[in-house]
Amino acid sequence: MSSSEDRYYRVVVRHNIVVAIETLLPSPQIEVAATPLEVSSQMAANHQANGCLDGQYFFNEAETARQFAMLGLDFVQRMVEKATEHLNEAHIAEFGWQNPHVPQDKDEPKQ
Repeated sequence: MSSSEDRYYRVVVRHNIVVAIETLLPSPQIEVAATPLEVSSQMAANHQANGCLDGQYFFNEAETARQFAMLGLDFVQRMVEKATEHLNEAHIAEFGWQNPHVPQDKDEPKQ
């Protein structure tokens, strides 16, 4: 049986939600971030390019993957809290409402 040092951990994020932490065997195709700054940069690049955190983030330690996943879920929780506050203050009868914390789909027509 291989040790945990012989594994990588992939945190999968879809629709800004952490959906899985997967255990992977080493592979030359896997690029594991060497520092937390590299992972943060990847996350920021994904958010800037796509308007969301979606992606696959690789780690060489299970606990680091868990901490990253917790930060990702905390980010989403804070976004929902801000959106809830905004919705509570909105004048829906007059103006409707759009979540200001979620990018609009450019292909989606306004109603």
